[in-house]
Amino acid sequence: MRLFPTLFPGGIFLLCWLWGCAPRSAPETPGPPPDRQDVTVEDVYFAHGNDRLAGSLFLPTAPGPHPAVALVSGSEAHDRVYGGVGPALGRWFAGRGFVCLTWDKPGVGKSTGDYTAQSFHDRAGEALAAVRFLLGRADVRGDRVGLWGHSQGGMVVPLAASLSAEVAFVIEVAGWQGPAWEQDPVRVEAELRAAHFPEADVAEAVAFARRRMDLIRGGRPFGELDRAQETVMNRSWFVAVHRCDRVRFESARRVVGHDSGPSWEGVRCPVLVIYGDKDTSSGPPDGLVTVIRRGLAKAGNRDVTVKIFRDADHSLRRPREGGRKGEDDPEFVPGYLDTMTAWLTERFGHGR
Repeated sequence: MRLFPTLFPGGIFLLCWLWGCAPRSAPETPGPPPDRQDVTVEDVYFAHGNDRLAGSLFLPTAPGPHPAVALVSGSEAHDRVYGGVGPALGRWFAGRGFVCLTWDKPGVGKSTGDYTAQSFHDRAGEALAAVRFLLGRADVRGDRVGLWGHSQGGMVVPLAASLSAEVAFVIEVAGWQGPAWEQDPVRVEAELRAAHFPEADVAEAVAFARRRMDLIRGGRPFGELDRAQETVMNRSWFVAVHRCDRVRFESARRVVGHDSGPSWEGVRCPVLVIYGDKDTSSGPPDGLVTVIRRGLAKAGNRDVTVKIFRDADHSLRRPREGGRKGEDDPEFVPGYLDTMTAWLTERFGHGR
């Protein structure tokens, strides 16, 4: 029995009621369609605090100004490519009239800084810096710039939108919702069950994941966790738990206390929520959607669309045998890409 790493691992902690049953037709292949406009790509830079962030800007060749979307990735050391998703979505959106920005996280690729030192508020500030960069361009509509966030990015974008009225829309994809520290035991259990581990192994692994969170949240020294890890590293279930080193331990302390629930209470722009029903990183979507709906209801925001795709994993691809993520499949599940652009076009058009 073996588990495989996901394209969007999101670290060991944060991988960071319209039932959308995708038809079993040909899968969607990201890329510019031959019957749509061409796409150009620019290397760009923008600032957040003392960091100089490097990215790629995907632009329609048709005259603007255009609506725009900034892509907020999950946790860990992701660059602008984001496992291929960055350019895939960049070309998809730009090919349909939307400017799209993707960038290297601080300290990754050509960006300066250190993503491991960031809190959720730091990440939200970075996302808003990307929005302001787009707002400063003549080829972008100043009232139509929004955020797309995946995995941990799905927790970052509601926080950013709650902090700034400049965010015109939010697309939340496969993000954990609620207290961040609660995700890791859910992830461990979901991955092991999908891989058909015995119940005793699942229970033991989940108990260890909870203990790890308690040590991180309780301010215990890293050595205490490291000694505990040494005693279980040879267990078969440890493949889902993963070893936590000191850097991840200290980084986790900056983020595990964040609760995304209250963020949604300050989001007043249109929201599109997307999950796969076979997500083993964030777990079953129903409870996560409930958190989002509850927060938006408190905000008085009724402009929310929820789409849950059947047989889709954390990356909105087909899961593989034994719970393995579909990162080796370059194609998203049918309807995922079209859902986003149709939703955007309905509300914001696609260029001048």
